[in-house]
Amino acid sequence: MATPESGSFSNPTKNWKRPPIRVAIPSWKFCRHLRLHHLHNQQRKRKGCPARVEPPNQSSNASEEVVPPSASSSKPTKRRKRVPCESNNAFEEVVPESASGSGSGSSSKPRTWDVFINHRGPDTKKTLATFIYDTLKSMGLEIFLDQPELDLGDLIPSRIEEAMTSSFLHIAILSPRYAESPWCLAELSYMLNTGKTVIPVFYKVEPRDIRWTTKGKGVYTDAFSKHKEGARYSSEKLNDWKVALQDVTYRTGHIVEENDDEGEANLLEAIKDYIKDTQKIPLVVANYPLGLDEILQDFERNAFDSSKNINIVGIVGMGGCGKTTVAKEYYNKKINSIYKCCFIHKARDETKTNLHEKQKEMIQDLGFKNVQNVDNVEKRKAILAKHLRSVQMLIILDDVDHQEQLEALLPIQDSLGQGSVIVITSRESEVLTSWGVSSIYKMKELDPKYAMKLFCWHAFRQPSPINEFQLLVENFLEVCKGLPLSLKVLGGLVNGKPQDYWNAQLDKISRVLPKDIKDILEVSFDALDEEEKEIFLDICCFFIGEKEELAVTVWDGSASGWSGPHSLTVLKNKCLVEVDEKNCIKMHDHLRDMGREIANKGKEIVKSPLRLWSPEQIGDIEIEGQVSLISCFLCYPVF
Repeated sequence: MATPESGSFSNPTKNWKRPPIRVAIPSWKFCRHLRLHHLHNQQRKRKGCPARVEPPNQSSNASEEVVPPSASSSKPTKRRKRVPCESNNAFEEVVPESASGSGSGSSSKPRTWDVFINHRGPDTKKTLATFIYDTLKSMGLEIFLDQPELDLGDLIPSRIEEAMTSSFLHIAILSPRYAESPWCLAELSYMLNTGKTVIPVFYKVEPRDIRWTTKGKGVYTDAFSKHKEGARYSSEKLNDWKVALQDVTYRTGHIVEENDDEGEANLLEAIKDYIKDTQKIPLVVANYPLGLDEILQDFERNAFDSSKNINIVGIVGMGGCGKTTVAKEYYNKKINSIYKCCFIHKARDETKTNLHEKQKEMIQDLGFKNVQNVDNVEKRKAILAKHLRSVQMLIILDDVDHQEQLEALLPIQDSLGQGSVIVITSRESEVLTSWGVSSIYKMKELDPKYAMKLFCWHAFRQPSPINEFQLLVENFLEVCKGLPLSLKVLGGLVNGKPQDYWNAQLDKISRVLPKDIKDILEVSFDALDEEEKEIFLDICCFFIGEKEELAVTVWDGSASGWSGPHSLTVLKNKCLVEVDEKNCIKMHDHLRDMGREIANKGKEIVKSPLRLWSPEQIGDIEIEGQVSLISCFLCYPVF
């Protein structure tokens, strides 16, 4: 967005007369940039607000700054000298100090953009800039031009910086009078410093003419001479702008003449192709990402080693604990700072066809060309091994459960491109360690304050419980034990239901888990071998809270010849059980309930001993014949 400096253009309000009634807007600050004033008026008109009154003519001394007069005071306007200072603000010497703060106006969270169009309004607003804007907007892209994208009350310099920082692509339209605008030059310098792609469009100018600017020649010489007058801009600032102009002329761009329909069409096609080939679309993370920022910070702090050129890290935890959610959030945070990115969903190898499709997806997402027709897993491994060495990459493999998947999708480790990051999520830490992943982050229970809010958002569509449901909510939170999957499913289950229904569900959950939860948890159970399943069911029914040594003694002494220590280690690696600091066995309540439901069905589902763990079961079952200890546990509660 180009905003002329005071005194560099004729005042469009020269013959303007003050209306009889002055509209006082206390929150408005006078600004000597008439362009900024015009933008505010446009926003107010569009939203049905009365236009602000034009400020009275002030001195055009570029080194002075207007201080807004009090609405109730008739004293003449005071002025204060502007003191130059070093700052990271892109518009440090372009806007008044009062308008260059860090506030973000009316929006609390910065908006993200696909394309930022840098242009000088009087040259291209009604022609090329609007043409590019309308065409890209029709593609469903988020485009920042200027006026339509600013909300009433936005702090303009901050909003522009946010837009440039978040934009995927920058387009700089260099027109004959482009350099007359310090805003355009400041934006150009800032865009180049972001490291994002900048596509120059030379509108009625030639790149070779602009290159001479650094030597005091070329089409922008007069503009820089005016900027130098009055010492408003430091020599360092002017030099930065000249270097930015020279830099952009050596980039691949497009030359467009006036009324050049073919040139405009070619430009749009090139922009469309670039966006299609390189744009990275953020993933949908969660409807209610409560506590996610804190979890992500903890993950980055504990899992990554800044001294390493390549980071390969793992995220492990039971099903439904939020591994994928954290991986998605990390991916979205990094996609605009890493050249090539890829997120492979559900890498769990159910069939060989699935592994083939995941390789194909990875090759396509990373932009490896001319290899789509290769249909052999081993040949694709060779292709991946070759290309993964080339550049910095971010690769996330979600829900890995076999080492074979890692070998097929990541055939190399040590020779990845410098700065590359690999994140692998799994329910099984052993799969990661056996492949050589040394840094593993274990998911924790969701913080109670966020668990409460997450459950309430799904149950009440608000962050806190309704008064009469407070105790019931606490009971459900005790059942969920901080598992995000359970908080979401159970919250949705009781949404809009009366208290009787809530109580009935609390009673039922301990016997039969909701299908959405059970289906996810059973994936881990189904992956166990027969002996591991038996030991898992034993823990569910009898050994939660018991010493590890006691359980191992029972298993090792069984007639079945089970290997207790080995199977218990497998269950720990698969995040199905834990052993605490007191050497007692722990398990999430939902895993316990799922296991007991399976055990309750007995030999119909699993060829296993009959397990009885409550007096009600024992009273209802008639046991025929001789029963040994190992085939039937009779466990009575201690009161």
